[in-house]
Amino acid sequence: MASTSSPHRKLLHSLVYWAVQRCRMSESPCRLTVSLKRPAELASSSPLRVSVSDTGVGSKLEEFLELDALARETPVEKWDGTLLITTTGINDEAIYRYQINLQEEISSARFSKLATTYKNNARFSGTEVCLCLSNDADVDDFILWLVGFFRKIQVIRAANLACELFVEQTGNADSRNACLTQDSDDVHHSVTASSIDQLVSGLKDYTLFHGNPCDKCGACLLNRDLLKIGTGAANHVDRRKSKGLHVEVVIVIAHTASDLTCCMVNCPATQVLYYEDFVPCQISQSSFDMLMSTDWQRYGFKLKGGLMGDEGNAVLEWDNMTFARIDIAIHTYHECAMQEQQGSQQDRYLVRKALKSALSHLKADHAGDFLSCHGQRVREYVPDLAESIAGLILSSTDEEFQDECIALLGLVGLGSERDISERAVQSSISEKMIRIIEMNDTKENAEDNVPYLFECEKLEEDSELDEEDGDEDMAFGF
Repeated sequence: MASTSSPHRKLLHSLVYWAVQRCRMSESPCRLTVSLKRPAELASSSPLRVSVSDTGVGSKLEEFLELDALARETPVEKWDGTLLITTTGINDEAIYRYQINLQEEISSARFSKLATTYKNNARFSGTEVCLCLSNDADVDDFILWLVGFFRKIQVIRAANLACELFVEQTGNADSRNACLTQDSDDVHHSVTASSIDQLVSGLKDYTLFHGNPCDKCGACLLNRDLLKIGTGAANHVDRRKSKGLHVEVVIVIAHTASDLTCCMVNCPATQVLYYEDFVPCQISQSSFDMLMSTDWQRYGFKLKGGLMGDEGNAVLEWDNMTFARIDIAIHTYHECAMQEQQGSQQDRYLVRKALKSALSHLKADHAGDFLSCHGQRVREYVPDLAESIAGLILSSTDEEFQDECIALLGLVGLGSERDISERAVQSSISEKMIRIIEMNDTKENAEDNVPYLFECEKLEEDSELDEEDGDEDMAFGF
């Protein structure tokens, strides 16, 4: 497969990115459509025709000068540098058409204004960019990449933006059409939800579809409400310039696969979905380094390793994974569209903060499932320790001591002390121990304010020991 530096991919990514930003600037619901028409025969003289259209605010020709460097590094036989642009603003009286040749070195010959069509007082806005690419052996890989790229766009679910992809093969009796539209199986999904809630809904679908919207596993779809969700956000706002950078992180975990034949069983790796300004992007090196340096063991994950794939995706590999599937999405975006990028150091700090918040949220809601590796080791001793303590209580010949222990364990209403089984005592002690372990595991410093196994008054440090009977008072902490 062609690498991420493929000119076709860079070109489409840039065109889609600017189209999404124009839609973000619009105050009305918008539609983004990417259409491909390819000839049936490979290496045909007919080109691959590509159209990227949006109903956002009208475009400025200066936007397309961003493609200058890409045009210079693209062989002429791949793309001749020509763009056909049709655009209009909401207050424009006409629809304007231009032809730009970015391969042309003479500046006066780069732009050509084509026929103008008047709108007759109609109010609408939008832009369409058309271009022709070579129809060669890389086209199949390019289309596969574009389909995957669009699936990732559908995960982010930008507010007031509907996305669709059309792929048409023409030129023979067996012409084939494919359409990828934006839909959801989330009955609670709302177009007015916040950006992070939209991302949660989209990532849930991505998880349940196993990363492929065409792969609908009926058993998994029934378990949408069983998914474990962690969300976190961080932001930096420059009030003097009215600019802000926001980072949102969503983690979705399928605890167990619905069916042993489901492909989510024992999925040992996670492809991190990374977005900038509502468009899938290559993860930055600083963000990847942050992922690798995160203390995953504190949240019960054992990171085996990680790598940056050919397409700029981060892949995390897990060791001894106890979950069926883990999906992570990171989204960094600016408060205003068309805003310049911030420094990578600031991005890394905000991404780290948002990721830690998402992991803490996950742990707070499901403490027992996300104990730290240390907490898991401590929890392994609970059954044996609870059995020993229960045996000591029930084997005592001091009835007053037994009565007090039974009362502290909350077992008074279950019958007389003689009738209470060792299993009930052991179970009660185990529950209290596990609850304390989970409480301590969520704290920054587990040594601070450690709760007691039995809910009795804490002894004062300066209390005097009873010298007459020689018994030593003890506070049983875990």
